[in-house]
Amino acid sequence: MGTSSFAALAGMGMLALLVMFVGGILVAALVLSLAFRLVVGHMPSYLRSLGAVLLTAVAVVVASVVLGLVMHNGASGLLSGVVQFLVGAAVINYLLLAQNGSQIGYGKACLVELVYMVIGFVLALIIGLIVAMVFGAAMFGMH
Repeated sequence: MGTSSFAALAGMGMLALLVMFVGGILVAALVLSLAFRLVVGHMPSYLRSLGAVLLTAVAVVVASVVLGLVMHNGASGLLSGVVQFLVGAAVINYLLLAQNGSQIGYGKACLVELVYMVIGFVLALIIGLIVAMVFGAAMFGMH
């Protein structure tokens, strides 16, 4: 009994999604460390940044589910973006500490989250352009 080609493609696709998910989290933690460095002035621990990214992801999923239940028809894109921003800033304020060990304050945490989101958006644009060029070149080469 051999494996069907569909099952092999599905397995390769799931492996690619897993690699992209894990790689995205690792890069997001690095970008968060950079944003924190730009705003606060010192680089936090990479593991703390990784924990902040993971905790933010879990908290945003929970908040989105609650919003979806409350609003009955699901949360709008803008509202979920605002929730992600506010929850991310709260997690940054809670987990990423200043050099003296105190919290940086919610205002600075909001600024860190804003810089983090801008850097992430620019990186997503750059990666999207690179992928579009690669697949565009592959499509033109298929004639």
